[in-house]
Amino acid sequence: MATDCLTDAEIASLRDVPPGAAPGKLAQHLASCDRCQARALFGAARSPGKKREMPALPSLGRALALLAMVVLALLGFFWTLTRLTGPPD
Repeated sequence: MATDCLTDAEIASLRDVPPGAAPGKLAQHLASCDRCQARALFGAARSPGKKREMPALPSLGRALALLAMVVLALLGFFWTLTRLTGPPD
């Protein structure tokens, strides 16, 4: 534990006071120290989460198939739209 961080008793005393009524020195330190903020909010220092591997990118064939389906859907939409609106006058 770093020597300049708040003790558990000091953090407990900060929890018990209403907002804005905390002693200036303690409140100022809490506002500037990430470690003490985490301890005040969560009760202990938070450990970083596990790093996950990036998911594998889709193959080129799958990407092209998706693109083809999107283009076909758009063509179908516009074809239907022209059938519903009728020929231009």
